[in-house]
Amino acid sequence: MLSQEKALEAVFTAIDELNAQMPSDMQLQKSPDMSLTGDNSPLDSLALINLIVALEEVIARGHGSAPQLLDEELLGEAEGPYATPAALADYVARAA
Repeated sequence: MLSQEKALEAVFTAIDELNAQMPSDMQLQKSPDMSLTGDNSPLDSLALINLIVALEEVIARGHGSAPQLLDEELLGEAEGPYATPAALADYVARAA
């Protein structure tokens, strides 16, 4: 099980990996409260999925296995587990 702090570190590592693939003017800030979904998000749906997959890979590298974090039903929830890095870290800490 990951602590909230370790889960947020994993989210930020996944953000770093996603940023390495994005143009500099579209890169994500590593802020716990940044919007990952909705109108204020810099991510389109494919980039959000890429972030979640990258996070699964970060967790697997650090812990040998990773929970499946991508849930199609949760993707559309404005206040769901993908809304912000902090919400995503909470979701990871509960799932891992």
